Amino acid sequence: MRGPVPAGGLAFGAHYSLPQDELLNLFKASTGDSWVARNWDSVSEWTADTALAVLLKDLKAAHLKGLEHNIPMPFNALSSTQLFHSMGKEPKAN
Repeated sequence: MRGPVPAGGLAFGAHYSLPQDELLNLFKASTGDSWVARNWDSVSEWTADTALAVLLKDLKAAHLKGLEHNIPMPFNALSSTQLFHSMGKEPKAN
């Protein structure tokens, strides 16, 4: 996952008083152009609920593409179920 790299790296950098802008530039290159690093100004404000909602959106999109192309996606289904339970929600039937 590319998401945790900037957060952990920035915490490390803050501990050693390293410049955040330079670290973000490094993360952009070293993680294969991390979307999180490029959008850190808005992403850093996310709460756990926001991040889970984004993950849920991505899982739903993957599920729909799997249906569209008739590709079984058991790990996507398992991930979705676990996410729903962790959020205290129940999955909706299609």
